[in-house]
Amino acid sequence: MSNKREVGKKDGGGAEKAGNAQAGTNSLYVVAFLAGAALMGLEMSGARLVEPHFGSTIYVWGSIIGVFMLALSIGYWAGGRLADRSPRIETLGLAILLAALLDLAIPPLAPRFCSWINEMEAVDVRYRTLVASLVLFAPASICMGMASPFAVRLAASRVSALGSVAGSLYAVSTLGSILGTLLVSFVLVEFIGTSFVVYGVGIVLALVAAYCFMSGGGVFRRAGTALAVIGIGGGYFGAGVPLTQVMAGDTLLEMKESAYHFITILKGRSQIAPYRQPARLMMFNNLIESGILLDERTGELPPPPARTACGYVDLLHLGMVLTGRPPENMLIIGCGGGVGPRMFKENYPGAVKSIDVVDIDPWVFKLAEKWFAYPFSGDAVIKSHVVDGRMFVEQAPPDRKWDYIIMDAYSSGGRIPKHLITGEFFRAIRDRLAEGGVMIINVISAFEKPASGLDHSRLFRSVYKTLEEVYDANRSGGGGLYAFPRNRSGQGENIIMVATKNDLPRYSPRDIERRYRSIRNRLLSHARLDEVIPRQIAIRPDLSDVPFLTDDFCPTDSMVHR
Repeated sequence: MSNKREVGKKDGGGAEKAGNAQAGTNSLYVVAFLAGAALMGLEMSGARLVEPHFGSTIYVWGSIIGVFMLALSIGYWAGGRLADRSPRIETLGLAILLAALLDLAIPPLAPRFCSWINEMEAVDVRYRTLVASLVLFAPASICMGMASPFAVRLAASRVSALGSVAGSLYAVSTLGSILGTLLVSFVLVEFIGTSFVVYGVGIVLALVAAYCFMSGGGVFRRAGTALAVIGIGGGYFGAGVPLTQVMAGDTLLEMKESAYHFITILKGRSQIAPYRQPARLMMFNNLIESGILLDERTGELPPPPARTACGYVDLLHLGMVLTGRPPENMLIIGCGGGVGPRMFKENYPGAVKSIDVVDIDPWVFKLAEKWFAYPFSGDAVIKSHVVDGRMFVEQAPPDRKWDYIIMDAYSSGGRIPKHLITGEFFRAIRDRLAEGGVMIINVISAFEKPASGLDHSRLFRSVYKTLEEVYDANRSGGGGLYAFPRNRSGQGENIIMVATKNDLPRYSPRDIERRYRSIRNRLLSHARLDEVIPRQIAIRPDLSDVPFLTDDFCPTDSMVHR
């Protein structure tokens, strides 16, 4: 009888130990899952942190992905070594807590550090993102990468089960990475913003570290948990740091992070010298995208017609010099603050019958309506379409034509949608031009190839080469292609390109000046074009060293002027 009781005690004790081991292993699965989710959450939001400063080029994503893969490799190696030396869950907690603290330092550091890197002319623009990513994201990512090998070492109590345990833990960590990627991309960035996401990653890591310390013992249970609580508090009180800095003299009105842009609405000054009037500005990331002049007395929006605070919008009227009349049916791809559509509608009442405005970002329309009096809905003339510009053109009814098409979806600093600047897209636009219609494109680039040094004109010259072939321009019986640099400064600037099919005559620079003078007072008195008209590029630029842009080959990331 006593033997039976003794055996029972032994069995019970073994079962209890096995249960505790299983519970500990399950907890390590949770740690691996959350560490994987946190890592990818930081990677996805990290790209958004640097985009306002370096653009959304392939170099940005290449730097982010490369740095995180490098950090994981180092973290796996370091985590395995450390786990062999100190196979304790408290040591794992220290690594995760360090990751949390490094993560929490990223949002306040990122805007200042990225701005500082951008001022280093000695560093090629393509590598500035790489340097910034290494400094900002590698330290925290290395610490997060240590979690999986550490968990394997702690969970694999028997060598015979090492393969199964390692495979299961890495699978769980990968599932966490998938969840982190989708949750940040599809929900959190738009719902709470990038800086909140990064701080949230830090808070999750701090909670995981606190659990690890509480699972251990001794001094770690108290001191480590206290440090984790400090990290959580820092994340709570620091969340919401803006991705860009408001310049002195400007007043912040609203910030909104959408799926496509970090949008800032400011009250500042017009960018048009020498006016410098009070203006309301819309910024995408760290660049001014649109602006409208305010009443100098009240500081509010004046009654119509709208007046632009960004001079290039006046240049979008240059197509009328070729047609000699206001447009009747317009298509504008790229809304911004909606000042351009308003100017055409309000300065030519009755003449402009319809304006289709297309933008993929619904928040651009909403903020344009709120701050720039853009008629987002219910307007008889302006119709807004929340859709990709190319999709809208290609899916429009076959008989849908416009006599004035404006392409204004390109920004400087590496924010050029590739599918909206290729020969395939330009052909689709050409086929939608009504008889006697014009296509106007706003390209931000230098216009002239320098004799030596960095060449910032390749974007303009590539677009020129692509349009020239699509419109069969500058050839006998072909269409016309005209380029008007805003300043002709040799630096990055707005260059308005106007393309026509062969149903319009081809005009010389002297013809264009004569036509402008004949309609200036009647149709263009509100648009400042006097200085731009003489700057028309009369000589075909050198196109020998630039590519024809296609859907398959469109290397504009290396061409943009930052």
